[in-house]
Amino acid sequence: MTSTDSPLTVIARMRAKDGREAALRDALTALVEPTRRAPGCLAYDLHTEVGEPARFWFYEVWRRPEDHAENLRSPHITGFIARTADLLDGGLEVHFLD
Repeated sequence: MTSTDSPLTVIARMRAKDGREAALRDALTALVEPTRRAPGCLAYDLHTEVGEPARFWFYEVWRRPEDHAENLRSPHITGFIARTADLLDGGLEVHFLD
């Protein structure tokens, strides 16, 4: 990604493994406050899909792509990524929008 004058919007979607819904919700909720404090974070909102309580979405807006990339290296994000095999049914689907 390269720097632009417009913000970067990120949509991330994931599904909890059966029986791991509460654990995933707790792990995702723990990401919200430290990420909102990250440099360049304009919005970082966690959602649960209506009618699909095991499906979670993040809506993120970053001042610059570099701010998002830097946040991915933070301890709270790398710690979460290390736990995804235990929590997620499938992979993490991420879309970058301008």
